[in-house]
Amino acid sequence: MKSFPFIYNEPREFLSSLQPKEWANFFLGELNPRFSVTATKAKVIEVKEETSDSKTIVLKPNWLWKGFASGQHVPVTVEIAGRRVTRFYSLSSHPNDKYLQITVKRQKGGLVSNFINQNIKKGDILELGEASGDFVLTKELPKDLLFLAGGSGITPIHSILRSLQTLNYTGKATLLYFVRSYDDIIFKSSFDSMQKNSNWLTVHYVFSDIPKEGYASGFLSKEILETYVPNLKSSSVYVCGPSPMQTKALSLLEGLPVKSELFLLPGQNVGKVKKEGTVDVFLTLSHKTIQVKGERSILEELEEQGIYPQSGCRMGICHTCVCKKQTGSITDLSNGETSQLGEENIQICVSRAESNLELEL
Repeated sequence: MKSFPFIYNEPREFLSSLQPKEWANFFLGELNPRFSVTATKAKVIEVKEETSDSKTIVLKPNWLWKGFASGQHVPVTVEIAGRRVTRFYSLSSHPNDKYLQITVKRQKGGLVSNFINQNIKKGDILELGEASGDFVLTKELPKDLLFLAGGSGITPIHSILRSLQTLNYTGKATLLYFVRSYDDIIFKSSFDSMQKNSNWLTVHYVFSDIPKEGYASGFLSKEILETYVPNLKSSSVYVCGPSPMQTKALSLLEGLPVKSELFLLPGQNVGKVKKEGTVDVFLTLSHKTIQVKGERSILEELEEQGIYPQSGCRMGICHTCVCKKQTGSITDLSNGETSQLGEENIQICVSRAESNLELEL
């Protein structure tokens, strides 16, 4: 019958289009963009400017949101130029707050961080994944806590300190927050309030670029720790910031219990090198061979050529970009180790090609 050619000629395709969840999402989305039966969508309630290059996004998620623990991060998906892009951001609010908050600092070359700061406004809808991460408080709280934060690494620590405040923590906590200048301090009013209303928290700001009278200057060092953390030897330590700061912290704090959350700025990879020539990367699922220089992460070099594998944090934490390497050798940029030639799962956001590769992508 000519009036129903699709049904008669392609019945499988027709039946596969009748997906109840997809239809439900479509109709619910027409009623309210935040409604969904499969995706955690969140409406932007407010956008707060923290500094000239960072904003806090206040979010009201739908009923699929499962909650989080202070210190955890969440995948945030936005659509940029018709392409869905996901990045991981730490939650800066307290789990019992009415709304969620993420705080996003612009990064040079950061596609999503710049998009959020420039374009996200009240009423917009963002898609969230499940919160995850082990950068959280232990069940038994130590008597002495030290928090070391660099730049936007303050976001999970702010959430953790809010939790300590709610728990009526009776120990002593010290925060050393390393930023470029006084104007780059994120959450200053919140920290001022915490210190004013408690006797357990002491906050010290250390400026690396623009000194200010009455404040410490420089970078993390043995001298700064000795000056501002008299109970260092008995402290449990939380560190969140750029790679150089973390490396320094781990060397200075050897022997102490340390939890760390590492983030890399766009284009910043441990072990970045300049190479001659190219290597071939064969993508077995796509049946494509791509030539890369092997100077940066595989993810970055594939994206440079218009290939966008699934990714999230871009710093080796979330494992969204894991794929099977069938042959070839890579260097793990998080620790500098070079792999064997055989089959293994790798994270392409922190892997650099050392030889011709076959990847299950």
